[in-house]
Amino acid sequence: MPPRVPLIRRLFTLRTGRNIALASTTAAGLYLIDTHYNAKTVQRTSRLAFNGILIGLDYKLNFTPEKAEKIDELHQRVADRILHVCQSNGTLKALYDDASTVDFETVKSIFRKEFGKELEDMFSSFDPIPVAAASIAQVHKATLKDGTVVAVKVQKPEIPIQIEWDLWAYKYLLKIYEFVFDLPLSFSVEYTTRHLRQETDFINEARNAEICDAFLQTDKKLRQQCYVPKIFHDYSTKLVMTAEWVDGVMATDRQRIQDMHLSVKKVMDSVVDVFAHQIFVSGFVHCDPHPGNILVRQHPDNPKTHQLLLLDHGLYVRASEEFRRQYCLFWKSLFLLDQDTIKDICKKWGIGDPQMFANATLLKPYNMNRAPSIPTSSTSSLADAYELQQKMKSSLKEFLTNSELLPRELIFIGRNMSIVRANNKTLGSPVNRINRMARWAVTGLGIYWSEDAMPPGLLANLRIRSALHDRETVAPGNHLYHTHFSSSYELDTSLSSSTMAIHPSRLYQHQSFWGSLMNAIRAQIDSWWFEAALALMSLAYHVAQARAYLERHLLGRKTDGFEALMDDALRKQLEREFGIKIEGDLFDA
Repeated sequence: MPPRVPLIRRLFTLRTGRNIALASTTAAGLYLIDTHYNAKTVQRTSRLAFNGILIGLDYKLNFTPEKAEKIDELHQRVADRILHVCQSNGTLKALYDDASTVDFETVKSIFRKEFGKELEDMFSSFDPIPVAAASIAQVHKATLKDGTVVAVKVQKPEIPIQIEWDLWAYKYLLKIYEFVFDLPLSFSVEYTTRHLRQETDFINEARNAEICDAFLQTDKKLRQQCYVPKIFHDYSTKLVMTAEWVDGVMATDRQRIQDMHLSVKKVMDSVVDVFAHQIFVSGFVHCDPHPGNILVRQHPDNPKTHQLLLLDHGLYVRASEEFRRQYCLFWKSLFLLDQDTIKDICKKWGIGDPQMFANATLLKPYNMNRAPSIPTSSTSSLADAYELQQKMKSSLKEFLTNSELLPRELIFIGRNMSIVRANNKTLGSPVNRINRMARWAVTGLGIYWSEDAMPPGLLANLRIRSALHDRETVAPGNHLYHTHFSSSYELDTSLSSSTMAIHPSRLYQHQSFWGSLMNAIRAQIDSWWFEAALALMSLAYHVAQARAYLERHLLGRKTDGFEALMDDALRKQLEREFGIKIEGDLFDA
């Protein structure tokens, strides 16, 4: 009988050792290649996929009636994992203008590749240290040969690789979650990824900047209060964009705004106005209005007043004309308690729960039987956490009855409104944001307050335009507004409601005298009700602001005013109805 070989020697033979060494060397080599030549794409995607799968399994295994008392721990565990992924992959709010940077030699090589020239041949000076860096690009201050000071935005070389992998992972994680949790999640993937991908095309960003500016020029007030830096096309490509250098402070920097002897309230008035104008009037919406993209300076022509500087135009939504009008009508109807119109629009959009959609739109609790106001707090006790959150799941499934009908514009428009709301809250809610946006919604409707009041021919024409818009927006290289990047452009303002100011004498030319009279009377009554609802909302706003003032100055409590009060009310509603406990700032972007 041959001698018995020890177990360790049998497990770890020479061949096994060679295999382990080979595997280790291969893994190390792949890691180095991924780190230095593949922008850590595999690591980023693996981290996202691994944590995404863990989160899915965690909820699937531990969100059960037997473990109801540990649901809060489950949510915290998941939140920590998401935070870890965001920090590791560089996608956090804190990285708006303070992300990692690439070295100057890499920047110079990008210029050689994009322009076929040395950087020194294009600029008389170029600061090698970026003045700001976000997740996609970094910005350098430079001077053209003619002495013009410019901001040069340079895309990080790893972005084209990283974004495709990140979007791929995002797409398939949503599909997996949709299957595991039986919730409609992946319907928005194609629309979302298409717009996020456009953000990395600086030619598209330059075009968006010029369209944004053209729409601002259609409003006398906004063209004075807002400014879009000029683009230098000869110094711009898909990966490099050169624009006029502008100095300013962030729109949420209260102290520095006051140091310039400017009104914080008037600054935030302009912030709300410009983005409400985009949503309700032009339909061309900036979807990333965070503080780093909205600067404030003293107006060059009148230092006693302010001027907003709008930056970073990579992520925009072109809303269809039919959606824009319906969204204006929805906002107006919220204040008129017009349940029939609210339900009709929601039905057209495949939304089964108008009440929940109203909450999400206003970012506050909404009662369809009572005009928008400050809701009272509730002291009702919570039912079983598991049952409440199962109810939340059922509500979400009922909320979206037909995902194919849901206007995809809502995805990014909701993002815009959430960020603007957070900006207002940061400054202590100096502006009654909801009232101001409601007025812009009515402005966007023009003289037609409902589809019933519109001449049939005009309504049909709008729908034809909407269909053409949707087709042209998707078609590569075919841009709705006929903008020519390298030369002057013509803006097709026929899609802007500002050009729909048809003379009142033509309003009812397709109707009988009595029909015209009844429509005019209904419109006047609606106008009175609308003003009354705004007055109630204004009263509630001023009460909330007065309360916040007293708490700050008499009790020494930090409070963010009206927006914080609405946050608290919505937080209590979520906890009362669904057992969801929100810690910290709700919906802050």
